[in-house]
Amino acid sequence: MNKEKLFKVYSEIYATNFGFMSCIEQCDGRCEQKPLSVLLPYEDEFIFIRSGKHIANETLTLPAGTLEIIGNMCNFTDGAQCFIHAHRPIACRLYPFYPNLTVEGDLELLMDEFCPLTESLMKDKTYVSNIVSALNKLVPLINKDYWKILGQIPSHLWDDTCTERRVCILVKDLQRTDS
Repeated sequence: MNKEKLFKVYSEIYATNFGFMSCIEQCDGRCEQKPLSVLLPYEDEFIFIRSGKHIANETLTLPAGTLEIIGNMCNFTDGAQCFIHAHRPIACRLYPFYPNLTVEGDLELLMDEFCPLTESLMKDKTYVSNIVSALNKLVPLINKDYWKILGQIPSHLWDDTCTERRVCILVKDLQRTDS
């Protein structure tokens, strides 16, 4: 993986205003209560360069490799306010959407229907388009092995209460994607 290219796309994504989300007004901080948030390759380093803070507080070792994660509760929130909002990871920026590797090898975009904003966000075509566009820039830069590791995370660690609905296929048959 080319770290410089990843950092360029991370910068673009961090600068993107996906749309307004009135989270605090409508939510109990659901995204901050997820069992884990997975960082993308080199993302902890990218955030450290920008903020001076390492946000990965755990590693998750799976048969195919290791992932840097924010495990259990995030160290950068009090449940009502995010103290690193400008530097929050892409997983936080995309929530309630997240990429998932299917058994067939497709990379799909799923949504967490528990988030009270999910339905309104799904109706906002610009918002969804910005999410898909950001991920389509990012996915080809990340080695397919990363997505395989991501696909090995046990469902109970994602969140047993989450019902998932596919938004779209990001990459059909990831096996043919260059790494």
